[in-house]
Amino acid sequence: MARQIQITAITGTPTYDIYVCDITNTYCFFVSGFTSTIPPNFVFTVPPPLDNVGYLLLKIIDSNGCEKFILLVCEDQVEKQFQDLDLFYFQDIEIYKFQ
Repeated sequence: MARQIQITAITGTPTYDIYVCDITNTYCFFVSGFTSTIPPNFVFTVPPPLDNVGYLLLKIIDSNGCEKFILLVCEDQVEKQFQDLDLFYFQDIEIYKFQ
């Protein structure tokens, strides 16, 4: 299922450019531009290759060049299990027993 983001309001000075970026702000993809306020709800699909990452930055730039960054946590809430539910082997082959 495609990951979607919903924006309900933006503050600043119109016009706005909206980007979705990786957590390091290195790879950003233009999503949309608005000449005034956004519609009541603006929904967009996160583009590949960012559609499967756990953390995203939503970057909004207004006409004054002010940038606002919003951290989005997109991790699926799936319980993770260790290799044998009790022991975990690190890359250096050390064995740690969890209690």
